[in-house]
Amino acid sequence: LFIYSAGRMVPTRRMIELEPVCRRMIENLDELFTSPHPFDPHKAEGVIRIVAVDNAFLTLLSPLIVELEATVPGVKFEIYDRYSNMLESMRDAKIDLAIYSTEGKAVPAGFIEMPLFTSDHVLLVRRNHPLKAIAAHNGGLTFEDTARFKHIGIALAMGSTENRFIIGQQCNLADKISCEMPYFVAGACLCSESDLLMRMPRETALKLVRYFPVEILRQERGLKLPWRPGLFWYRSSDTPLLTWVRSKITIGAKRIFEEAEELLPFDR
Repeated sequence: LFIYSAGRMVPTRRMIELEPVCRRMIENLDELFTSPHPFDPHKAEGVIRIVAVDNAFLTLLSPLIVELEATVPGVKFEIYDRYSNMLESMRDAKIDLAIYSTEGKAVPAGFIEMPLFTSDHVLLVRRNHPLKAIAAHNGGLTFEDTARFKHIGIALAMGSTENRFIIGQQCNLADKISCEMPYFVAGACLCSESDLLMRMPRETALKLVRYFPVEILRQERGLKLPWRPGLFWYRSSDTPLLTWVRSKITIGAKRIFEEAEELLPFDR
């Protein structure tokens, strides 16, 4: 089919005759991987079932739903709280996606975890809380300062056990808990009406200050309490719509993190 001549490969007459046949074969092969009905997200219809606690919904999902309600009206969202057998539900295709982090543990077989970003926590307090003046006077807070006040403990159900995980447990914080609940938004309401403190992710706090008479204080000096939200799904659950939704969440999360960094940057 080819011969070597003058330092290069030259097609023979037979190869020249076969060229149009080969081109048609390649074009036919390409058709195997080209959908006759390419995915158009603006015409998409379907239900997206997502597991997310309320701060993940408020911070990461509500902006997406607002956007898609105006541009993709055929897509509906069903949001579920974490529950003990949610992984089994995802394997059975009853749940499509979770905003979930394995917190450094091994990802279960067949699942994919895509980290969105790594942020930190802050303290949420009512406006003009006594700690605000202390932080301003001393250039920050100590554990002795915050120990004077009780906390709202955010207790999150883990996806594979009946146990609840209270924010701060991983740092062995000795917060005096007045009320334990799984609701960030309700906790912010309680904060606004009392002297209680509440630890929450920076990005969530920045959104809540728009709606409640609360303020953000940096946590105690030296405390690092990371927030690492991630997308979590079962490998076999891919569809064009789900792939597109995941990309929208990922892009939105990057924007949310960058905006938070501008408003309240952390020392890295």
